[in-house]
Amino acid sequence: MKLCDICANHPTDVCNVFKVEEIIRSGIQRYTDEVGKLWCRLADYYIRLGQFERARDIFEEAVSTVKTVKDFSIIFDAYMKVEESIVTTKIRLLEEEEGIDVMNSTELSTDMELALARLEYLMEQRPLLLNSVKLRQNPNNIMEWHTRIKLYKGNANKVVLHSLTHSLTHSLTHSLTHSLTL
Repeated sequence: MKLCDICANHPTDVCNVFKVEEIIRSGIQRYTDEVGKLWCRLADYYIRLGQFERARDIFEEAVSTVKTVKDFSIIFDAYMKVEESIVTTKIRLLEEEEGIDVMNSTELSTDMELALARLEYLMEQRPLLLNSVKLRQNPNNIMEWHTRIKLYKGNANKVVLHSLTHSLTHSLTHSLTHSLTL
């Protein structure tokens, strides 16, 4: 666990020495009570390296794979803080644009709009993502499936498509696991 912290806190010092992502991912597998924190450490590693898109990918992978509400909350809150800080930074840059030419100002404004859209989309998706975590915990929970239907409200096609995809994936996984144990 300490090695994961060192890797995340000092990315430039260790990136050429260790395979940091492998180390932290092995920590995620090993320390099941620290999954949320370790996913955040992995994303933090990439943030400190300036690889924000990779950090977003890590956060997205994390919220789509964790199996507890606790881990989801830790990861989602960290993800929101990162996106909020990006928006805040872009706003501050726009306020200081006196020395920036018009072309860069337009580009920065577009970047800020994109960052705001990401943040807004993330906030809108929270209930659905949380529902997905609960369904990963227990795919047979009828109340959560009802909640999922309510979340999709006017888009019945999405519910049907998602439900079929999830059911088929679950069935295939179960079938493969069953046939491998025989």
